[in-house]
Amino acid sequence: MDTEVELKYLVLAQDVEAKITSLLTTENLSFEKNTKLLSNCYFDTADLKLRKKDYGLRVRGCNNQLEQTIKTAGVVVGGLHQRPEYNVDITQPFPELSLFPADIWIDENETAQLQQQLIALFDTDFKRIIWLVKFKESTIELAFDQGTISSDGRTIEIAEIELELVTGAVDAIFELAKLLFKPLLLRPGIRSKAARGYQLWHNNTPEAHHINLQISANVNTNTLTSYFNQGIEHCLQQLHLSVDNYIHQPSYLHLADLVDVLVMLRHGFWLADLHLTDHGRKLRDELSYFIQLFAWLDNAIYLQELMNKTGNYRKKLELSEQLIAQLRIEKQRFPETDHVIELMHSERFNQLQLSLLELIVLPSEQTFSPLMNTIDYHQYAREKLSVSLQELTSALPDTPLNIEQYLALRKLLRRSLLTGSWFGHLFNQQLRDQFRLPWLDIQQGLSELQSLSILHQQLERVEEAPVKLVKWHQSKLDNLMTALEHSKQSAMTQQPYWEE
Repeated sequence: MDTEVELKYLVLAQDVEAKITSLLTTENLSFEKNTKLLSNCYFDTADLKLRKKDYGLRVRGCNNQLEQTIKTAGVVVGGLHQRPEYNVDITQPFPELSLFPADIWIDENETAQLQQQLIALFDTDFKRIIWLVKFKESTIELAFDQGTISSDGRTIEIAEIELELVTGAVDAIFELAKLLFKPLLLRPGIRSKAARGYQLWHNNTPEAHHINLQISANVNTNTLTSYFNQGIEHCLQQLHLSVDNYIHQPSYLHLADLVDVLVMLRHGFWLADLHLTDHGRKLRDELSYFIQLFAWLDNAIYLQELMNKTGNYRKKLELSEQLIAQLRIEKQRFPETDHVIELMHSERFNQLQLSLLELIVLPSEQTFSPLMNTIDYHQYAREKLSVSLQELTSALPDTPLNIEQYLALRKLLRRSLLTGSWFGHLFNQQLRDQFRLPWLDIQQGLSELQSLSILHQQLERVEEAPVKLVKWHQSKLDNLMTALEHSKQSAMTQQPYWEE
């Protein structure tokens, strides 16, 4: 058995082969280069028994030789793939499961039954250009794959890079990857060729991944450092899912998910502020940099909501052609999809993601001070939740708030809710959800209030706003302010769940 340790990246850049060879030469790295034409057929049962076990079975043909491979369940974090695999030379293009070690199966009957039910599902055919690189006392196989995945007449393209550790230290593949970020447009590959092949076999288009921003601790959590590391690992996975969502279906809402994950990550670093090393502060600053790049997004979302032909506002806005034209001009000021996608493949964004991955998998990356290992993370959570709530409630007077006062609450409320997302899992879920509900209602109300505020600004620019539209806007605003006050009163009476 071998255990693959590799980084995978999807490629947008042109002239990949020439750029990689030039880079390795410029860096004075010793390498051997060769090319293979690989033909792979993937097998499973019709009801995907292997897939359900997270196994992948293929037969690979190369230079008139056949090899069957099975990859068993492994771990994928931030583009770093670690999976046990078993390879056996064969003479026929159909796999023989009994040739694999018996201990990967439950029993012999299972193996025999699976063998009888195997069918071919899809093929991957690609040219693999390999550079076997000597790098910092390690040997790394750097491969560029270009070709197709096909099933029942349907095809999708392959263009990806893999860095696999042959011998040496894992950190070597991280260092080599950083060199590739400059000449190539890359993004972490979170879905294997097999995963894409299964999707093609099902004839499914890529579905949007659900983004989950709730941090949870597993059984291995015993220190505050490990709790934060698990949270960062979770957020990094959600970040890659949100990028994948946007690439396959560009929309402001998918982009908002990505920004929410960045904000969640940065908030984690703020929660650990007193215990951050210089390296940790640098990562936090990089997260702030990218969050700021998307500062335009909120207004874009609010404007899109106003312009949505099936939305709550559009029918009323039709009362003013001048206002509609004005909003269209505003909409044109936001970045195009191509610009956003290029940013997602940029050197700096890749560096940030790889640095986050390094602190999870490489113990040498000291992001938090050793003192954090001595702190009770349950008590730490209670303190942070209490401080966050105190900051928020201090800004909420007993008297009704005006529009400006409510809008000024948005940052404080978001920070308090983010703290709850980081630590809330440590306490009773029912009490936690009950406590957060009115605060989440306020957050939703503030979002709608911002939309109405933007509409108000645009109405003031119109030479003669229709009286009916102005009255509707005021009525909508009055009702929302009443609802916000009701939610505020409910929120202020909630007992903090971490004090129960």
